[in-house]
Amino acid sequence: MRGSIVRSLLALPAALVTAAVCAQTAQPQQEPRPADDSVEITSQRLRPGLHVLMSGRNGNIGVWNGADGIVVIDDSLAPLAPRVAEAIGRIAEGPIRFVINTHWHPDHTGGNELLGKSGGVVVAHENVRTRLSEEQFIALLDMRVPPAPAGALPVVTFDDSVTLYLNGDRLDVVHVSDAHTDGDAVLWWQAANVVHTGDVYLSGTYPFVDLDSGGTLAGLVAALEAILARVNDATLIIPGHGPMSNRRELSDYRDMIVTVGRRIREGVESGRNLEEVLASRPTAEFDARYGQGFMTPTRLVGILYRDLTRPKPALKPSGRN
Repeated sequence: MRGSIVRSLLALPAALVTAAVCAQTAQPQQEPRPADDSVEITSQRLRPGLHVLMSGRNGNIGVWNGADGIVVIDDSLAPLAPRVAEAIGRIAEGPIRFVINTHWHPDHTGGNELLGKSGGVVVAHENVRTRLSEEQFIALLDMRVPPAPAGALPVVTFDDSVTLYLNGDRLDVVHVSDAHTDGDAVLWWQAANVVHTGDVYLSGTYPFVDLDSGGTLAGLVAALEAILARVNDATLIIPGHGPMSNRRELSDYRDMIVTVGRRIREGVESGRNLEEVLASRPTAEFDARYGQGFMTPTRLVGILYRDLTRPKPALKPSGRN
């Protein structure tokens, strides 16, 4: 039963496999096994001591190694964790010192427990620990996600940012608010000039704004603007999913989501319902480039329409008399 469920979940397209296997990882596994031998994990060297692991189905994993040890950024689905550990071992020998999660979704946190048992200290935004500790719901998948095992929870959390000084470089881990989720972190290697965006940026596909996890269109655009303000033409960009990217492609992505968001907002302000907004085809000229995966134009428009029409939270009191 377990194997058939896992195989069906791995058949889901990459960008939205997210929470699909949480039900399979709710209890700690003494001997986790790879879910599917057909899943190939490839390694790409970006800079000396810095690699990215890609499987074509799950989140992109950063591996940073040097004299001070190994740092892993995201760790795929739990059933694939042993394969991820093997791939890391082929890159570098030595202890895994830290595991950093870019957000809570299980295709980025599923290996926390296994890598934590290997000695890696799991680091994430405070909201990641909160969401992993509690049942979650993702409307797009119509799925309730049970709490993660205790051993998968982040041990070190931060609010705004945390910095690691290791392996001859400086790694800044910076929270971007209410973007893909409410716990997103973007990682910057200062000397190497590399950034890992997590799912704030999905290379070659429309974005997934997880409204049920605190994501918003406004926050996503603000996060993309912040990344663009810091990168340059030589920066290597590791997206949450998809092939390696660069500043020009990230700029195009930002322009696309701003344009689509503006068109949907204009439809909302003119009183159009969702069907009417869909009929106006606000994504038309971008569909060939970004709309061929799981995040179809219909799904994207539906999510953004829901975001732009839902009640806005009340302003918090200022605390002044």
